[in-house]
Amino acid sequence: RLDLVGLAGAMSAPFVGKRVEVLGTSREELNGKRGIASDYDRDKCRYTVQLDSGQVVALKPANLQETDEPASAKAPGSSGAASSWSSPSSGPSTGPGGVPWPTVGLIVLGLAWFYQFFQGASPGGGGGSSLFGDGDGDEHDDRDEGYLTGAVREVVTLDQFKGALAHHSDNTGLPVVVDFFSHSCGPCRMIAPAFKRIAKQFKGDVVFLKVDVNRNYEASSACNIRGMPTFQIYLHKKKIFEFSGADEGGLSHYTTSAVEQAVGHGTFVGLEVTREALEDFYRKHEPEKVPQAASLAQKYSSKTAVLMRVSREKYGEAPRTSKRRSASDEAAGAGTSAASGGAGVGTAQQATKISDRPVEDLRGELAQLNAELERRGVQESSAAEEEEEFPFLSAEDVAAEGVHKVIIIGGGPAGLAAATYASRAGLVPLVVAPAFGGQLLGKGVDVENFPGVVGEYATGRGLVELMRRQSHSFGARFVSTAVLGVDFSKRPFRINVNGTSREMRAEAIILACGAESRWLQVEGEHTFRGNGISACATCDGFLFRGKDVAVVGGGDHAMEDALHLARTSRKVTIIHRRDAFRASRVLADKVLNHSSITVRWNTEVQSFSGKDALTHLTLRTGDAKPERFDVAGAFVAIGHEPQTGFLQGHVELDESGYVALKGRTSTSVRGVFAAGDVADRVYRQAITASGTGAQAALDVEKFLNEGA
Repeated sequence: RLDLVGLAGAMSAPFVGKRVEVLGTSREELNGKRGIASDYDRDKCRYTVQLDSGQVVALKPANLQETDEPASAKAPGSSGAASSWSSPSSGPSTGPGGVPWPTVGLIVLGLAWFYQFFQGASPGGGGGSSLFGDGDGDEHDDRDEGYLTGAVREVVTLDQFKGALAHHSDNTGLPVVVDFFSHSCGPCRMIAPAFKRIAKQFKGDVVFLKVDVNRNYEASSACNIRGMPTFQIYLHKKKIFEFSGADEGGLSHYTTSAVEQAVGHGTFVGLEVTREALEDFYRKHEPEKVPQAASLAQKYSSKTAVLMRVSREKYGEAPRTSKRRSASDEAAGAGTSAASGGAGVGTAQQATKISDRPVEDLRGELAQLNAELERRGVQESSAAEEEEEFPFLSAEDVAAEGVHKVIIIGGGPAGLAAATYASRAGLVPLVVAPAFGGQLLGKGVDVENFPGVVGEYATGRGLVELMRRQSHSFGARFVSTAVLGVDFSKRPFRINVNGTSREMRAEAIILACGAESRWLQVEGEHTFRGNGISACATCDGFLFRGKDVAVVGGGDHAMEDALHLARTSRKVTIIHRRDAFRASRVLADKVLNHSSITVRWNTEVQSFSGKDALTHLTLRTGDAKPERFDVAGAFVAIGHEPQTGFLQGHVELDESGYVALKGRTSTSVRGVFAAGDVADRVYRQAITASGTGAQAALDVEKFLNEGA
C-alpha cells in the first residue's frame, strides 16, 4: 500500500523513511552506523533513527546523511520481516491491468496534483509558477499579524517558511524579507538590530522573517544559502532580490524597492471581497457567474490578493474590497444583540460574576488570552527579548560631546578588558567597534581554555557578551561603528568614524583592533565570497553538509577548520603549498589520520570559478599543468593580518603591519597604547589579549595622572 501520511511527512522532513548514515556525533560508537529515520520531532529538531543493530536513537539533522541504499535494505546478517509491498500475505501485488499498486498510487497522486494545478488558479483562469509551488505550509498560522507592529518572526520548519510565503502571496500581497542567519556568525549579530529597526520602519508594509540555518536546515538548503548573513526578498512567492553581508543600507534599499513593486501590484492587508461586491462585479463583466458569487467569495475569503490579480488580468479591473470582518466583530455584534434582548445583564453584574470566580480560572483564561495575543503578534515583547538589545550609542550623538579621557578602538577581549579596568578607574572609556566584537565573536569559536569561563559562556559569543556587559556595568560606553581614520599629530587625538562627519576626541587612545583573515588574492576569490568561499568554517561549514569542500592552508587554523568540516561534509581536501604542515603535531596527526580528510601537498590555488556560486578550483601542483578540482565550498585558512591599515603614517608599524611597541603597551606616539592581536604576532590568544588590555588600561591611567 502507499503510505500517504508517510509521504507527506517525508516532503517536509526529507530523511523520514530513508536509509541514513550517522556521522559527526560526540558518541564515537554511533558514527558510521546505518539505519532508517522513522520520524522527525519538529519541536526538538531530532530524527528518530532505528539502527540496523536494533538500537533506537534521536539525532540532529546535521548528524545524518542519506545513503544510496533503498529503505528496505538491511545490514548484512540482519533479519526482519519483508516490507508490506513484497509480503505474499499482504494481498495481490498488482492492481488493475497488472500495474503494481505502488505505481497505481503514484499515478493517482500525479493526477490529483495536475487537477489542483489547473483548478486552483482562479475563477476564470490565471495562474503561474513560483519558487515553492502551492499547497505546502500547513504549519503557518494565518492569524499571525505581527508584521502589523513590525515584529520579526523566526520560522523553524520549511513548511512554516512556504506557508508564510503562500499566505502573503495569496492574501495580503505584501513582500517578505528573510534573514538567513546563525548565532555563531558575527556579521549576523551585527546586522540583527538593524533588521529589527527596519522591520519597525516598514511595519504593515513588509513581512520580516528570520531563519536559523542550523535549526531550519531544510529551508536554508531549499533556498541554496551559501553564506551568512544572506537576505532574500520574495513577492508573490518569487524571489526578487538576494544579497549577502551586513549591509544595512542595502537592506533598506531593496526593502523599499520591494514595497514599491508590491504597491504596484496591489496590497490587501485586512481587506476582503464580499459576496455582494463579487455579485456586482460579475453583473458588470460576466452575468452568468453571478450565481457562483457566494461560493467564490467563500473560496477566496483568505486569498484576496489572488482574486484581485486574476480579476485584473481577465477583466481589466478588480472588484471592490472592504474591511475584513473578523470573528471578534461577529461576536461583538452577537453580544450586543443578546444584551439588548436580555434583562438584567449589566456591566455591574458581569463584574460581580468575575469577582466571584476562582483565581485559578482567571489565571487560566489570562494565559489563553496572552497566548492568542502572542500568536497574533500584538503582545508586548518580553524582558528577555529586550535584553538582547545592547545599549549602543549613536556615533553622531557621541561625536557631539566633548573630549573623552580614553577611547578604545576594538571590541574583542583586549578592548573589553581595557574597558573594564578603565571604567573601574573612573575614566568612563568609550569603546568604538562594530557590534560583532572582533575575531572571537565573529568566528563563533568555542573558548574552552579561558580561565573561569565554562558552560554556556564558553564560546566566543558568550565570552564577548559577558565581558561587554561587565564593562558596561562599571560605566564603559559603546558605539557600534568602524573607525575610518585617525589624527595623532596632537592632543587631544582625533578619530573619524563611519556614521558621522564629526570627529571624536580623546586624551588617550588604546588600539585593540585585532587582526582579520588573510586572503589568497587570486582570481574569483572576491567574486564568490559568501557564495562558496569563506574564512569561517564554524560559521558557514554547516551549509556544505554532505558535500565536498576544500581547506587552503597548513597551520593550526587550517587543521581546526578541516576537523570541524569533517564532522558534516562528505569529504575534506586540504590544499597546502608546502610538503609539510606548519601546524602543531597534535592537530596535524589528527588530520592525517582522519578518514574523511585528504591532503594535496605542494599545491596552490590559481583561481576560483563558478556561475552563481562556486563550483570548482583551478589547482597547480609543482610543475604540472593546472587542473580542475570540483568542490561545493572552499575555506581559506592562511592566517591573519593586523587591522592597521588606517594607522599607517600615524603610528610606527613593524614589517608585518603589527603595531610596534615601545615597552609594555606604549607605541611610538605618547598617549597611544596598543593591546591584543594588533600588536601580538606570537601568542594571539583570548587570555593573552585580555591581559595586555588590562595592562594598557593601567598604563593609560598612569599616563593621565602624570599629565594632570
